[in-house]
Amino acid sequence: MKSRLISLVPARRLAALSLFALAHTACVPGAAAAPAVSPGGLYVGYYQEDALTNPEDPTPGAFVLKLPEEDAAFGGAMYFTFVGCQSSNVGAVKGIKAGTALTGTWSGTIDNSAQSGAYTGTYDKASGAFKGTYSVSAGKQLKNIEGCIQYYIAPKGAWEMYAVEQNQPASFKLDLAGGQVSWRAVTNTAMTLVYVIDTAVALAGSGNPIKVQTILPGPVTKFDLRGAKLAKGKEYIVVALANTAKAQRAAFASKRFVAP
Repeated sequence: MKSRLISLVPARRLAALSLFALAHTACVPGAAAAPAVSPGGLYVGYYQEDALTNPEDPTPGAFVLKLPEEDAAFGGAMYFTFVGCQSSNVGAVKGIKAGTALTGTWSGTIDNSAQSGAYTGTYDKASGAFKGTYSVSAGKQLKNIEGCIQYYIAPKGAWEMYAVEQNQPASFKLDLAGGQVSWRAVTNTAMTLVYVIDTAVALAGSGNPIKVQTILPGPVTKFDLRGAKLAKGKEYIVVALANTAKAQRAAFASKRFVAP
């Protein structure tokens, strides 16, 4: 008898009841679309000085971030030392993660001059990378370290970060053997940035995690790690960025290893 009564309800009335139910479902707390989120963890990557405003020597360098899983404050480091006669130049990075966005500031001393700036970026789900831009508050500057190095600090640049051992492309990988790190040749490589970080320091999100950083000109495909003074039995991460003559990424990779 119950099914018979339901069948007698006019179709127009059923449609109205359905719309009423749908409207009330949409108003239920929690029924709205979930807010955008991005992953946390240890991210390694690079900053790249802008080639348009600094065509003289657009240089890439180490960029490391320890990101929280939730929306919260985080820390990291940018590193600006490339040759042994320079001071150890590290920029402390501080910021806030909110959804897919990262915003913050960096500050530090570059060859005895105080430097700082801002940066912003977002998480790109398709590539699994955080990408953005940064600025230098003092603008473009010429630095001349007598008997050591002369270079320009670019007024701005871009940056890109990947989770550890997330390579781009996936076929570009690092191999370690006999105290050396090596990689396959990549077409159009003009220089390769190589750096090594102390995993424990990087995970702390403060201090300088960079043990060594260098830029290898031309199509070099290996680097000797034995001069980095790594502690036996301790975990490190080695990173390599192959760049084109136009200061664009050709390949990127990182690899965890324990110092022999």
